[in-house]
Amino acid sequence: MRVAGVLAALAALLAAPLPISRAADRTEVERPTEKEIFPGNPDGEARPSPPRLTTAYWKVSLELHAAKSPDGGWVRMALPLSDGRQALLSRRYAGEKLDLREQAGGDNLFGLWSWTPSTEASELRVELLAQISDLWMEPPTSPFPPPPADETLRPLVEPTASVPSKDPEIRRRAHEIVHSAKRLDEAAWALYQFTASFVKTDPTTERMDALSVLRDEKGTGAGKARLLTALFRSLGIPARMVGGLRLKDASKTRSTISWVEARLGDRWFPMDPSGGYFGFVPNDYLTLYRGDLPLLVHRAGLDVDYDFLVRQVTRKSSAEAEEVPRAEVLKSLEPPEVVAEQDRVQTVATYVQKPVATVVMITDERVPQAVLDRMRTEAIAGDVNLVLLVARLPSRYFRENTLRRLISSNLNVMREAHVLLVSTRDEAGLFGLLELGEHRLKLNDARILVTGNFFESVGEVLGMILYDLVDPGEMALYPRRADLLSLWEVARVNLLRGVPLLEASADWGIEPTVIDAASFDALSRYRSTIVRGWARAVRAQVPLQALTLILVLPVIAFVVVLFRSFVGMDTFGLFSPVIVSLAFLATGLYWGTVIFVVIVGLGAILRNAIQRLRLHLVARLAILVGLVSVLMTGLTVFGAYLGIGALLQVSLFPMVIMSNLIENFTASQIELGTRGAVRLTTNTLFVCMVCDVVVESTGLPSILLAFPEVLAIVVALEIVVGKYRGLRLLEYKRFYDLLRRSRSEGGTRADRAA
Repeated sequence: MRVAGVLAALAALLAAPLPISRAADRTEVERPTEKEIFPGNPDGEARPSPPRLTTAYWKVSLELHAAKSPDGGWVRMALPLSDGRQALLSRRYAGEKLDLREQAGGDNLFGLWSWTPSTEASELRVELLAQISDLWMEPPTSPFPPPPADETLRPLVEPTASVPSKDPEIRRRAHEIVHSAKRLDEAAWALYQFTASFVKTDPTTERMDALSVLRDEKGTGAGKARLLTALFRSLGIPARMVGGLRLKDASKTRSTISWVEARLGDRWFPMDPSGGYFGFVPNDYLTLYRGDLPLLVHRAGLDVDYDFLVRQVTRKSSAEAEEVPRAEVLKSLEPPEVVAEQDRVQTVATYVQKPVATVVMITDERVPQAVLDRMRTEAIAGDVNLVLLVARLPSRYFRENTLRRLISSNLNVMREAHVLLVSTRDEAGLFGLLELGEHRLKLNDARILVTGNFFESVGEVLGMILYDLVDPGEMALYPRRADLLSLWEVARVNLLRGVPLLEASADWGIEPTVIDAASFDALSRYRSTIVRGWARAVRAQVPLQALTLILVLPVIAFVVVLFRSFVGMDTFGLFSPVIVSLAFLATGLYWGTVIFVVIVGLGAILRNAIQRLRLHLVARLAILVGLVSVLMTGLTVFGAYLGIGALLQVSLFPMVIMSNLIENFTASQIELGTRGAVRLTTNTLFVCMVCDVVVESTGLPSILLAFPEVLAIVVALEIVVGKYRGLRLLEYKRFYDLLRRSRSEGGTRADRAA
């Protein structure tokens, strides 16, 4: 009789839902070594869905106070992350004598603050600036029951202590509620209506599990969310709890709210049985964590007090609060802005009014207009902010530095990025992203995919340096260059359909290598020390590009030694071709050759002009330094006037070396004649060009950065070449011609004698 009465009451309630109310509560659970705080719901009034979806901007300040403790203390608190509905525009911390750290845990981010026993009462302030949009979803109409959940979602079907989804009573009630459902949307609606309408809201302070709420037919907001989660899981549908704040302008609160996300089809479907929302999350819900977690955990016996101060702000004031105003960096829906070298460096942005995500793409190839138009159209249609950074330059070093400048000027965009896609011809993209580490920017919730033609082992080392610096949510490397459209489709599938990054990449023929915390465990102690050492150097504002130029010097010197000691090609000493080769790496081979010829050619003409003054050597060199400085300044101005970026790197040609080259040319001209001086200059230029080609084509700078022990092999080869005492290759050729002529002359004399 009781069961029949309950079913009759349930049918009546399904026909006419009751208004929902929610009262404030606060629950604390003691443990031997720590204390967890589960704040309750402040209110549970149902609100109608708005006629149209909107976006709101909120400033949330957390003020936390902990009394002095003789044993010191620690506090761990859940912090919000950006997702498809909310974007964290900034997160700042303020606190004296506190050790502040961020820890990633699954889908969540935690702030860990600790202090020593000598510290007085500890105070911490965390300021968050969030952009939150209304989220509305229609449930899928696929058949019910659904197929079994895949392995990755199995943990969200299994029971827990507070969500006993396999309890016979919960399973029986779930099947009773959905017994006539034929579609997934009908089953989800029935479970939601039962929890929202039949289960009453109880203002108790007790932390209730799902089974207790079902038996008592009442519970707190968190308890009702646990019950709804258990009902879904008992039917084999993955479900999880979500905790957050209900934001109200000019308010102070310490209580959280809880709602549920169920995996319906291929996406997470939200429901709030206490707030009265089905498939809808309003823009005043700030997500703090996912899972049945406490908001705050601290050491047992510690007296902790906290408050959230909430204030709604305008979009304009939120943009002004960012470190780099968005309006100064990118312009919405405008043609590409040319920065230098016509269209070689450009920033293209497409912003929408209510974005669900932000995608940043970095490339060093020319983007066809048709591809650009397609990506921008699809980005607008999918409510995705798209930012494209292009640095299409020939020199690897110049590209790396240009990408660094582009990233540095778009730090606010990088901070908001949900997906970061990089496609470069080599590892220049990885080097450019190291700029984020120099600015100590963390991308805890971002997914990063880097593609390029680089050695896999080298890419893994550089990738782990980047991972150690920015700590992304997910990072993968693909040692082949991928086209932009494929990367864009990977981002769209990942963001709009929720397909994992690796799975979406595989669908487009990209099989990347995952970089995560486990990658460091696979490294040897020596290699791990190298990785963390370079990461520490980047944090100290040391650009690794400059270090690679230093590391590549011995290799360039070895190539010069080969040409001089083994091939037999004379040059203007050893240091001149080595230093000029470094300059070629920065300017590129073509413009480096032009700069070399112009400076040496004009310098030699001017040197001959001052020869008549009969000056001492030191005076002549001083005048040559002045002449070279004027030539270099003129080339720089000329490059700036014509927009030739390589000419702006003329300063990398050392004036003293170029002055010595001019002096050596003139001295060789006097000693060997003009032909001999031109031959030495040509040899020097040729050796510099070979060094540039060897370094650029093999990726030696990155190899030496990842494996500096290679320099020991270079030194060993230099010892071998230095001990060589035989004829050089060009001498073999010269003596072969002489021997052939002598044999020919000997045969002629024998014929004459006969």
